[in-house]
Amino acid sequence: MLIVLMLAVSACSADRGEFDAALTAFNQGDFDTAFNKFSQLARIGDAKAQFYLGLMYQQGKGLSQDYAKAFNWYRQAAEQGLDKAQHNLAIMYQNGVGVPEDLDKAVNWYRKAAEQGYAESQQNLALLYYRGQGVSQDLTEAMKWWRAAAEQGAARAQHNLALMYYKGRGVEVDFGEALKWWRTAAEQGFADAQNSLGALYFEGQGVEQDYVQAYAWFKLAEAGGKDMAKLNLAILESKMDPAQLEHGRQLSDKYSRQYSKRQD
Repeated sequence: MLIVLMLAVSACSADRGEFDAALTAFNQGDFDTAFNKFSQLARIGDAKAQFYLGLMYQQGKGLSQDYAKAFNWYRQAAEQGLDKAQHNLAIMYQNGVGVPEDLDKAVNWYRKAAEQGYAESQQNLALLYYRGQGVSQDLTEAMKWWRAAAEQGAARAQHNLALMYYKGRGVEVDFGEALKWWRTAAEQGFADAQNSLGALYFEGQGVEQDYVQAYAWFKLAEAGGKDMAKLNLAILESKMDPAQLEHGRQLSDKYSRQYSKRQD
């Protein structure tokens, strides 16, 4: 028994070394080597290798793009419980890529990944509940999954959770909670949240009215590409005196160094 166990551990270590070598080749753009190594591991059931083969086929990395083959490898990895494979499989079902569109199956795979704590799936599942796509509309469930993702630091989920509190969708209106979650997302560089946080300061909702703070957050949102922030700035500037404007510019410069634009 001892010899058998030792051999099993050695084989596992060898497979892990092969996977690491494949991943290094993939990250370095040596897709031929990566494909060969991932293929060997995928054939013996390595879920992570199956996922990367799916990714290579989906993105056409070093080979012809083939959504059907991508779907096949994602499915094999997903059925072994790999959360990111479950997530990608759900996206393919949701959008009808490599497989006929099937929102029921998309929800099923998003849920499996979300229940494992995969934040991107939690966000997408929340959105399906919010819209009533593939499931009956349920704002409480939408809140639940956005909160789960938000608590993991997902900025888009934080923004959406704040919006639910602000509008009273699935929960009582609570400007304080909206402020909290918009600030959290804004400080990660999420432009939509920066614009919304600026609006709270402008209106004095959930926080004392502060045109200087509003200006700084609108400026960051504008730099992040939000056209609405540009309009908000125009309105705000007409209400600010020169001293406030100068202070606002100084604060926006400080915030731009702290909270640069980031994609969620």
